[in-house]
Amino acid sequence: MPHRPVLLALASALAIGLVGCASPSNESASPSIDGVGEPAWVQDATVYEVFVPDASAEGTFQGLIGRLDEIQAMGVNTLWLMPIHPIGEKRRKSDIGALGSPYSIRDYYDVNPDYGTKEDFRALVDSVHARDMHIIIDLVANHTAWDHPWLDEHPDMYSDGPINGFTVPVLNGDTTNWTDVVELDFENPRTRQEMIDVMQYWVREFNIDGYRADVAHAVPLDFWENAIDSVEARKEVLMLAEAAGPEMHEVGFDQTYAWPFYGALKRVWEEDAPVRTLATQVDTTLANLPEAARRLRFTTNHDETMWDAPPPALFDGLEGSTAAFVLATSMPGAPLVYNGQELGVTDSVSFFARTPYDWSQTPDVRRFYRDYLRLYGDSPALRTGALTVHTPDAEDVLVYERATDTDSLLVAVNVRDASCEVALPDGYADAPLTDALTGASVEGATMTLEAYDYRVLRRATAE
Repeated sequence: MPHRPVLLALASALAIGLVGCASPSNESASPSIDGVGEPAWVQDATVYEVFVPDASAEGTFQGLIGRLDEIQAMGVNTLWLMPIHPIGEKRRKSDIGALGSPYSIRDYYDVNPDYGTKEDFRALVDSVHARDMHIIIDLVANHTAWDHPWLDEHPDMYSDGPINGFTVPVLNGDTTNWTDVVELDFENPRTRQEMIDVMQYWVREFNIDGYRADVAHAVPLDFWENAIDSVEARKEVLMLAEAAGPEMHEVGFDQTYAWPFYGALKRVWEEDAPVRTLATQVDTTLANLPEAARRLRFTTNHDETMWDAPPPALFDGLEGSTAAFVLATSMPGAPLVYNGQELGVTDSVSFFARTPYDWSQTPDVRRFYRDYLRLYGDSPALRTGALTVHTPDAEDVLVYERATDTDSLLVAVNVRDASCEVALPDGYADAPLTDALTGASVEGATMTLEAYDYRVLRRATAE
């Protein structure tokens, strides 16, 4: 399958202040791989990650149904629900939060009673589909809770190890982080078939639209290939891997995480790394992905908000966090919003405990996410357009174009806390332009970007 066109245009770099110094850190390059199949709607997916206890006042499936119109109005068309299953009691990490980790699964075939019943979940899926939206759920295939019935009934399904004869997953070489779960052994055929049965169950019985595979890189690739083929024999689904390697697409995943880009984005803010490193990241990555593959682009998710910090804390306040979001999600891929992000949350939020939100607060921040994500959904250029970077040597402002045959957008993002003058590239300086977010007309060969400012400009393209 042909690769997505990515052009690093050799236009003149902008001469602006606040020069930062850092070496580019590229996403690992791999040999080109064959294309992947996917449902047509995946190319247009705007993903909203949901932790059910936090996503509504009630903290339930029914409460989430009550927020669907609001979520859809924000420009979202795909929900990803963090694990919906009962949480293990044995070895629960209650010292971190009373709920324990939702990634410690006690029963793959049931729902957490705190969230509601299976019929409540079915009503949620039906309500999502009635709005022409889609819903995927977390699949935790690598490990279970210590009180999952499999551990007593089929201990051979688990990896041997030093903790009561079993193994806990290793995180960055450390075995003390995930002590509330026990690792499954995918060398055992029973383990593989049981997990495939789980995947088939929720698609068959509840008509969900796919899975986000937790720690997908820790599970053998050949399992994923067989499992995805098995599920898609019934229905085409969206498969999102919590992994960054191109090899995940080779076995059937539609989306992978843009982790290296996220790391580079933080270095631009925290270390004054030159903004051109982001263009390098994207160029290197996309050159090694099949055309249909999508990177999930984000400035936070449940892990980052809990273990790192929410966007305003990472990107120098609300203004910096919105600039970072525009920069990340206007690159080729699929945008992700984590519930509460649209409120401009400034404190770390744990998914081991419930954090009720006032969904009416910070209207200006909510308006930004609504306006931008609606633009994304309405713009073929942002969703699927070719990328041309006009400032490949830039230190502080990245200027780039996303374009299809019928839609063309110029994006300029200032990543520094100082204003600057930006020269429009050829083809835009002498063309009638409109600010795609405000509708205002833009004239002249230059424009001023204030600190952490951004512009998304539309130029008419002949059909």
